[in-house]
Amino acid sequence: MVKILVASFNRASDGALEKLVKKMKRKKIWTDDENEANYILACGDRTETFTFVLKMFRINKKIIHLWAGELTHAEDEDEVYRSTMTLMSELQLCNNEKAKDRVVRLCEAVDKQPNAHVVGNVMLDSLKIDESKIPEGDYDLVLYNPPTRKSRQDIFNEINQIKKLITDIPYMWIAPNGDRGSEFVMPYVTTNTLPRPMFLGALKNCRRFISNSSCMWSEAQFLLKPEQIIPIGVRNSNRESREADMSIKNASDNIIKILEKL
Repeated sequence: MVKILVASFNRASDGALEKLVKKMKRKKIWTDDENEANYILACGDRTETFTFVLKMFRINKKIIHLWAGELTHAEDEDEVYRSTMTLMSELQLCNNEKAKDRVVRLCEAVDKQPNAHVVGNVMLDSLKIDESKIPEGDYDLVLYNPPTRKSRQDIFNEINQIKKLITDIPYMWIAPNGDRGSEFVMPYVTTNTLPRPMFLGALKNCRRFISNSSCMWSEAQFLLKPEQIIPIGVRNSNRESREADMSIKNASDNIIKILEKL
């Protein structure tokens, strides 16, 4: 039987993949042993994932790329990591048709045969909400991750934008994702990383969501009104899900059907 190791080293993707991983375990196609794994399911565009996947690729492990063909911003390192993992992969799993088209064009540019499938977004598979930790009264929710290729001054300028917005009511400022430059954000943080259900509870009940996180254009658009989402800077400003069809249901089941055919 095929065994698949899920390569995810990020709080957001770990939480989003929880339902998919449970289904993989029930189907007995999941493993946490890289030696046993026939395939590596590379998730997204993080540098930690890229480093591990490159190591696996070099020892001839077969790569599957989840969230292939997404778009964040040309100035982000994420674009390089994501596109490279797509080119290393034998199978590409895409959120929507726009992402699939981008994968096809990328592969064709280097004479690689694409194997892209639209499966929907696993981030929307489970919007389980835990409201046990939300503050009383109105509050703003801030989640700011430092842009990876911006200067220290650019980061400070964006932080100052946020500071000007959060002067009239209490706020929750959640710890950033650990990218280079996070040390400049930490002095403003009021809340450590939350489990995904608690984060979604805080998101659902906030007055405004002030952020440059990709969840502005995925989970937030299902829990908040557009005017409640306040984008900061360029990071994720071109995120595909801002405009693309996000209505495809049961992404985890769609992925499992494809994985079972390997």
